[in-house]
Amino acid sequence: MYPWCLKYRVRLMAFNSPLITGDRGITPADLIFACQVCAEEPLGDLGFWDKLRINRLNNDPVKFERMLKAFAGYVLVHDWPKFWELDKSKNGGDNGCPWPLAVVANLIASGIEEKRAWEMPECQAIWLNSALALRKGAEIKIMTPEEEAFMASEAAAAASTSAKEKTD
Repeated sequence: MYPWCLKYRVRLMAFNSPLITGDRGITPADLIFACQVCAEEPLGDLGFWDKLRINRLNNDPVKFERMLKAFAGYVLVHDWPKFWELDKSKNGGDNGCPWPLAVVANLIASGIEEKRAWEMPECQAIWLNSALALRKGAEIKIMTPEEEAFMASEAAAAASTSAKEKTD
């Protein structure tokens, strides 16, 4: 497979893949299809090997879960910048443009070749888009690593308190 990029995200969005939309449970067939898209394999009817892989994953939930985690690691969403939430009334809310297209358009407008904008690793595109938007004066607030650690410790403390209250 090639590096996860906005091109693959948009393709899977077009197919309404639950790996992207999260609107239903993910099946082994969904995972195999996503891997085919990311490997730029021709799409079409399932071949013998695809059917065998799907059958094996259906019969081995532990392996299927391991493969889902591997795909999640491949996507690298954990490497994105963490943004402070802004009030939607201040930033205009949803403008109707799919966010991957907005990112690619900003990268192209900033002088990056279209092919490169679509195919650079997604986390790199998100970071670069954020830096370009900041340079243009956008109100984007990215968390520092210290702020992320503090938020994580606060969430863990809140979960611990909640768990303790349930046992009391």
